[in-house]
Amino acid sequence: MFKRIYLAGCFLIFLVVFSLAFITFRPVRNVTTSDVSQKTGMVKNVSAGNGGDIYIQLHNDRHNYYINNALKQGLNPQSLSADILEKEVTLQHINRWTPFSRDGVFPHISKLSCENKVLFNEIINE
Repeated sequence: MFKRIYLAGCFLIFLVVFSLAFITFRPVRNVTTSDVSQKTGMVKNVSAGNGGDIYIQLHNDRHNYYINNALKQGLNPQSLSADILEKEVTLQHINRWTPFSRDGVFPHISKLSCENKVLFNEIINE
């Protein structure tokens, strides 16, 4: 009897860990307007990251937002920094809960605009 309870408990823990891993590492594809939330703020820093990503930090915001594979999409960190540094931008990030982003802010940028000019957009139904 104890062996069955132990195996059932192990199986339940496996299912919980597997589902949390799936939620956390699920790729971002085919972004729609219902998947994003809007954030407005002044840009504090723009930097290049690993794998061609560009990271953007806003004043008074603890999240490190990023544009995934930005170099492959033709964006350059130096020119983007010249365009948006110390300016107010509107970005739309993925709104998804994960164990690492419990506040619902997944810092993947889907749309970036500055001064009513769209600099980056991967939302498919706009």
